[in-house]
Amino acid sequence: MSKQNIKTCIVGLGWWGDELVNASKNVDGLEINTCFARTESTRSEFAKKHSCRPIESWEGVLNDTEIDAIFLATPHSTHASMIVDAANAKKHILVEKPFVLNVAEGITALDACSKANVKLAVGHQRRFQPAHRKLKDWIQSGKLGTIVQAEANFSYGFASTLSPDSWRSNPDESPAGAMTGLGIHQVDNLQYFLGPVKNVFSYSKSVKPDTDLEDVTVTLLEFESGSFGYLGSNMLTPKVFYARVYGTEGNAIAENEGTRITLWGKDNSELVEEFEVSGDPVTAPLVAEISDFAQSIIQDYTPEVDGVVGLRNSAVLEAIILSSREKRIVTIEELY
Repeated sequence: MSKQNIKTCIVGLGWWGDELVNASKNVDGLEINTCFARTESTRSEFAKKHSCRPIESWEGVLNDTEIDAIFLATPHSTHASMIVDAANAKKHILVEKPFVLNVAEGITALDACSKANVKLAVGHQRRFQPAHRKLKDWIQSGKLGTIVQAEANFSYGFASTLSPDSWRSNPDESPAGAMTGLGIHQVDNLQYFLGPVKNVFSYSKSVKPDTDLEDVTVTLLEFESGSFGYLGSNMLTPKVFYARVYGTEGNAIAENEGTRITLWGKDNSELVEEFEVSGDPVTAPLVAEISDFAQSIIQDYTPEVDGVVGLRNSAVLEAIILSSREKRIVTIEELY
């Protein structure tokens, strides 16, 4: 391996940890050289599977001089404190979404990374899907005119498959149910397309209580740009994943896991573009996400989805939770 390679430890060795390591094998400038989980058998099996070195403790990860960066794929509530620990140990961090569950913790994590001069990236790989990149280009070029409205949904019926013992089944880890694990991706996409959200009004409840989680969430958004939006997420229905943007010159929809985009012009024209993706379109964009993180360290620039972007997404999530509980409009300014 090149001396430029960023030596990286994967922390959190579930199914998504596997996906991160598999994607990293296709990334120049980065290698997974170590792994950590609390359970010894989990560490050993993962290390054998991916030819990396298991580490016995979190303190061991922080003190290991052969680790330059850390991937965090751990329960949501652990992110903030582990980011602070990693930053204090001078390790760069790529943390899975959501970045944090509340803005106050996120600010603390950002401050730690800034003081330590380490890179922080947040795992929102779906913005790297080709249809979403194309939609962003169309918006920026003016192809859709002035954006008036947008809507997005990410849902699928995973409620019946959740184990009661899984941390994902804990309402403290998954407030607003599917919004924490699924809808947050569309929060990122909508803010990627239209800029920061200003106000939020949300309703989240349990319609079919197979779990202790709220299984349906609906949210109205007002953006700082003046556009309005709708965001939906549930854990009961067959899979739904789309983002629509409505403008004065045209309407567009990105769908099929970001592999198809359709544009309808005001002259009744229709343009459809299909994108070929190697492998699973859900995990394929991880290569672009991780590459950006690696190069941000090597070339010393800010990752595209940095902690500031991640915090803005977490702020919308926190506003959704607060709005639903208090039955009122929540301004993002309240949380900063």
